Amino acid sequence: MENKVNFSWGSTITAPHKYPVEIHKGYLANDKEMITPYINTGTSTGDWGFGNNAYAGGKTIPTNLSLVWISYAEKKFYKIQAVLPDDKILALFKEGYINKDFDGKWKQITYNDITVGLAPGGLVVIWLTGKNHSVEVAHYQAKETFVSANEFYRNPHERNQQEFYDVFYNSEVPKETQEYIKNNGVPVTLWEEYRTKYNYRFDLQFHKTDKESNDRKSEYVNGEKEIVKIEDLNSYQTKALPSYCRFWFSQYNAEAEFDGEEILKAFKKISKNHPDKNIDIEAKVAFMYKTVDFIVKCEGEEIPLQNVVVRMWKN
Repeated sequence: MENKVNFSWGSTITAPHKYPVEIHKGYLANDKEMITPYINTGTSTGDWGFGNNAYAGGKTIPTNLSLVWISYAEKKFYKIQAVLPDDKILALFKEGYINKDFDGKWKQITYNDITVGLAPGGLVVIWLTGKNHSVEVAHYQAKETFVSANEFYRNPHERNQQEFYDVFYNSEVPKETQEYIKNNGVPVTLWEEYRTKYNYRFDLQFHKTDKESNDRKSEYVNGEKEIVKIEDLNSYQTKALPSYCRFWFSQYNAEAEFDGEEILKAFKKISKNHPDKNIDIEAKVAFMYKTVDFIVKCEGEEIPLQNVVVRMWKN
């Protein structure tokens, strides 16, 4: 791949879970031509970093992004006109990454998609995504803009602009998100904070002698993901905070889904109290492998994580 200059890719759009957006119009282009358009194909949401609305792609590396969309939770339209780091994108396509296939062998592959993330507050994040792997390549701040409801839906109706916002807020934004916004407001800085990286590791504790028996699948609150090789499992590494991990033990395996706001709050507090220190996420595997309890620890200070969803299976 190191000698190639053209790579086939598709493009996907994503938004944070339960904060839906909808595209009005846009495109990816290079200096000579438009490569792929973005059109209104319905609401996009899902998991931050993992696109669920797919568009056509191309083979040449894009240099420009143009996009207009509505953030239903904010009742706002945003617009971005950005120059992409095409040299960095090309270098990452050439470099690729190592992926562990179903046969257990590590193979060199490269990315499939250029994914565009649209968060409340107008944060725009670009990732390269592929099988079991996602890496951020750029981020931008969009500006609020105005698009009339009739232009957006191309079907004139009697609702005014505010009625349009209110109707689709109620129909598109999940009730639990509406309740959160009612009590806390829209968390417009949250996904920018998720981009912060910390130096930490998981410290697994067992009732009986055991250890991780396979590589760990990890996803992060900043939308990145990877498979962590078994030889790196116990080392401190500077990464975004975990949103999901899959652990394999000798007889059981476990999934852990972390509450992003809870773990961010814990790490902000403990890193403020212990600046520049390594942080542990202690994972206590319960007796008979019934569950796993997680605690953020540093120099004797401990903050339990109460909202982690854990699932256990016997191998």
